[in-house]
Amino acid sequence: MHRDVLGLVNLQAEQDDLEELTYFRSGGSVPFMGRYRLIDFALTNMSDSGIKTVGVFAGNKFRSLLDHLSRKEDFGFEGRNSRIFILPPDWNDPSDISEGDLKHFHNHWDLFDRFKGNHVMVAGSQFITNANCKDAIRYHKEQDNDITFVAERRPQENIPSAQMLKLLTEGDSLTGFNNDRNNNHIYTGMFIIKKQVLLDIVRYCIDNYKPNLFHNGIREQLNRFRTDYFDIEGITYYFHTVQAYFKNSMSLLGNERYRDFFHGENLVKTKISTNPPALYKKGSDVKSSIVANGVMIEGTVEYSVISRNATIQEGATVKNSVVFANCTIGRGAYLENVILDKNVTITEGRMLIGSEDKPYIIAKRSTI
Repeated sequence: MHRDVLGLVNLQAEQDDLEELTYFRSGGSVPFMGRYRLIDFALTNMSDSGIKTVGVFAGNKFRSLLDHLSRKEDFGFEGRNSRIFILPPDWNDPSDISEGDLKHFHNHWDLFDRFKGNHVMVAGSQFITNANCKDAIRYHKEQDNDITFVAERRPQENIPSAQMLKLLTEGDSLTGFNNDRNNNHIYTGMFIIKKQVLLDIVRYCIDNYKPNLFHNGIREQLNRFRTDYFDIEGITYYFHTVQAYFKNSMSLLGNERYRDFFHGENLVKTKISTNPPALYKKGSDVKSSIVANGVMIEGTVEYSVISRNATIQEGATVKNSVVFANCTIGRGAYLENVILDKNVTITEGRMLIGSEDKPYIIAKRSTI
């Protein structure tokens, strides 16, 4: 158990790169595979690593987070001493000169002051894995590192994006970061840091009008700290673009891949639903798809993700698509390579076709 480690999910440091999917929500609140949200994976990782207290820097679009994280027990944080603190922005301090994600650290300083442990594990929502960081935390403590960055090595043909940060190393030593497409040592965005080192970095950034904890406080001053890295092993996905989100969704539709990722050794936890089982009416046809509770299907669904309480009416076809909760696909409609956000209505006979490289996205609460 790592009760002396505070978990921090820093959504404020992330870019809104998922286009329409983050118009009305933070990246951590984006639904995934019918019943999960992207933040579920960081929280599952932390609870499985023995962390009992987590703070979430919620950014500006936090309403859906408040609902999703309302029961800490759903995410493995059980007992009186377990906590999930959702920490929205606070602009009420007239002396505050902080910028960027440093504003959250300044305004929620009490989270760190009141926590009695000596370490903090920082994560976001744009990287997910079915592994946990128990061994990474243990390694960080044993090596007495100031900062330990969590990374992974991938085959050259399986590197997700040239825009992602990679680790530069000499022997076993970390020397910096780059964006080299040929570098297969990928930084996951997670790191473990001594609490006092973190607070010193925050003070430095605020005093020097720096807006970003990682880039200005850590990356630019890497040689000031005792740093190291830990390579995790497990199934991993990155979510820096809509195209990556869509590709990741489609890649998990195989029964074995879905089961291995979500229901393997480390069961992914999410908000518990009391919806009834999916209803497949006479004449429906469903192939190689994920269908969540509360769904009603009369039409055809192929290689798609259908979220809770969606309705696919008679004669409608949904192919290679992702349908969020509470959507209605009208009679005779045809969708292919499409992402529908929550509460979208597709009227009778409509045809929407995107491509695998650029899926057609319909924003929340739209009627087409």
